[in-house]
Amino acid sequence: MREWTVRYFWVAGLIGGWCWLTNSAWALDGRIASLFTATAEPVRVVESSACGPDRVLIEESFRVSGPDPADLLMVRTSRNTGGVSRVPVRQMDRQGRVVHAYCVSRQHGDRIETVFLTVQGESSPPLIYPVSVAGQPVEREPVPLLGVHQTTRYMQFADPDKGTCCWHHVYVNHAWQEQGEEVEEITLPMRFDPLPGPQGHLYYQFYSAVNQVRFYFGLQTNLKDHGKDHGVGAIFSRWESQNPGDLQTVARGFSEIGAYEGAFVSVRKPVTLAQGPMALRLTVRPEKGGLTHRWIDLAVIHDIAGTPRVEPVGGLRFPGAVIRLTKPLKMTVESYGLRSSSQASVWLVPFFDWSVDSPRINGRTIGLLPEVEYPDKAPRVVRVTQRPDGGVRVRRSGLIDPDAVFQPSGPGGS
Repeated sequence: MREWTVRYFWVAGLIGGWCWLTNSAWALDGRIASLFTATAEPVRVVESSACGPDRVLIEESFRVSGPDPADLLMVRTSRNTGGVSRVPVRQMDRQGRVVHAYCVSRQHGDRIETVFLTVQGESSPPLIYPVSVAGQPVEREPVPLLGVHQTTRYMQFADPDKGTCCWHHVYVNHAWQEQGEEVEEITLPMRFDPLPGPQGHLYYQFYSAVNQVRFYFGLQTNLKDHGKDHGVGAIFSRWESQNPGDLQTVARGFSEIGAYEGAFVSVRKPVTLAQGPMALRLTVRPEKGGLTHRWIDLAVIHDIAGTPRVEPVGGLRFPGAVIRLTKPLKMTVESYGLRSSSQASVWLVPFFDWSVDSPRINGRTIGLLPEVEYPDKAPRVVRVTQRPDGGVRVRRSGLIDPDAVFQPSGPGGS
């Protein structure tokens, strides 16, 4: 009897210890979070022309295990001044160490305390180490570095030579059972409360197909035209064409024709967003008789609960005398423009809260609950809540300070 009692308590202890461990580690979607450890390597002092006269480059290196590097924020506190900087991890060396590099004077000396944080709420133990130029050997060559976007496991639609293109954070699939019906109008009522924060590039995207031709439309936090930033804007694109006759722009709008995502034509326009009700609306032009193509126009509708204000974005031409949806309507939130190491950080996905009603097709609400899917190769920082009416609420989740100003990484930062 005593032997069985000992075995019982031994097994119970193992189960209890396992439960304590798994509950103390923050788990997402029911998965156990990895153990999080970090150690500091000796600091290097390097001659660098990028730092200017009488200055040198400091390289702080860390071995971090557990989280993905793109999921880390360095919180650095100077023991000398008490100053605090928060720096998203952007660079690693070829040995897989996180590297923070910055320029200082040749008289610089400090003692630094660094903690690594993840947006899921984990943190490393504090690391305290000296940073001193005087008396330290000065290296001639910096450590070769890779952008974190070249090493992260969050590689979706990625080219290994160019880095990550984009993260599709979540998919919301709307079933529509009457796909053979002629479509005259599609309306998506929505609201932002609050509007997206200033960091990062986000695309609130919808896509489907008309007469087997795929298209997409939505709102971007920063439109670009030949490298020029235009701020928040709307976009409407279709594939299988590079014919300028298949697009029409409006005042203050512009277009793009390209092939880097397959042959496409696109119309774009900067728009002003405000908190409160709004909608995106696709309208088929009411042309009749002997047609081989039809035009569809995108507009942003402001304050749909009061007096609507219609802001045209542009139009695209599609083949067919009758417009029918031939694929279900899907929506996603996408972080884009991540080929730069300054962008590929989970901490630079801005805070937002976006509610989208069930789509209205020809004035009728779909009303069915959508299916929600989270891609495997994207950070889990955007969450969807289904509403009983078939709409969804999409939010940035995890720890983030919407007002935080992150410090630049590289030789210019500290």
